[in-house]
Amino acid sequence: MRMKQVLRYSLLIIFLLWCTFHIASVSSAGSINAYGVESDNPYVVRRFLQDGKFIDEVIVPGRRPESYRAPKAIIPESSSAVGLISQSNVPAFDLSYGCSATSAAMMFGYYDNTGYPDLYTGPTNGGVCPMTNAVWGEGECPLSATHLGLDGRTIRGHVDDYWIAYGSTAPDPFIGNWTEHVQGECTGDFMGTNQSLKSNPDGSTTFYYYLDGSPLYDFTGLEPGNRDGCHGMKLFFESRGYAVTSNYSQYIYGYNGNTLGFTFEQYKQEIDAGRPVLIQLLEQNTMLGHTMLGYGYNETGSLVYLHDTWDHDSHEMIWGGIYPDHYEHMGVTVFIPTHSLVGSILLLLLDTP
Repeated sequence: MRMKQVLRYSLLIIFLLWCTFHIASVSSAGSINAYGVESDNPYVVRRFLQDGKFIDEVIVPGRRPESYRAPKAIIPESSSAVGLISQSNVPAFDLSYGCSATSAAMMFGYYDNTGYPDLYTGPTNGGVCPMTNAVWGEGECPLSATHLGLDGRTIRGHVDDYWIAYGSTAPDPFIGNWTEHVQGECTGDFMGTNQSLKSNPDGSTTFYYYLDGSPLYDFTGLEPGNRDGCHGMKLFFESRGYAVTSNYSQYIYGYNGNTLGFTFEQYKQEIDAGRPVLIQLLEQNTMLGHTMLGYGYNETGSLVYLHDTWDHDSHEMIWGGIYPDHYEHMGVTVFIPTHSLVGSILLLLLDTP
């Protein structure tokens, strides 16, 4: 009898210890966000298991602050000798119907200027993507979101079919009213930005990340109902007649304690290779995420040089830090095009002192 009691007490103690450990581990992993997901990231709308690994579905509902702008950065001349590289020919667009689509448009505007001339094919600037979107007016950019009457367009486009107002979750305007335009000329079309049928409120784009910090390549696991913005970038690039070597999104090293994430050294390698990188942020207080375009670095201070979609200026942030004072750096989206011969020659010339 005593042996049974001892066994029962032992099992009870083991069970209580297991419960204590489990609760502690859950607490350290993060709180429960508004979507019921165990994460300190308020934009993880769901977490699911696929092929033995957990994937975070992260919505980026970025919009421009009403009054605040980040300080303008003075970017020194590039010098690999001092660990400072800044890519030229990178456009700076202010926010055009979604920060993720705008940041992707800046990236593709850069590639349009460096050997991939069919990415922007409109009438402005002789068919070459301009360095700002000021020519189209504040908040307008046909490479990000096509719009009836903009850049010579005579039919409805992205804005007409999908846009109501920032944060709107109402069905897109075209639904039940007119035929949807044929997607094909802007990043927002392919990335699922603003599209209610892709579960994106106005201003939002969705990206997917492996929870453990490893890179998630060209995710298509929830098509057609959900679109990964990273996959959409590939679709846009391919629609213009070009090939993609690789594309992926990844949490940065150390985010949520991961040891597999993207590092500053990897970011430098992308910039050295002439490839801008999408910088993904989250903001805890105002429930806003944000996407920016990183196009340079300074090893001193681990600085990232970037365009933030809030203006036409250059800015900087510390890798893995806070931008400008409350947006936390959480991840990246990397896009590697297959070099055209012209692109390779142009990049070589740009890298030559």
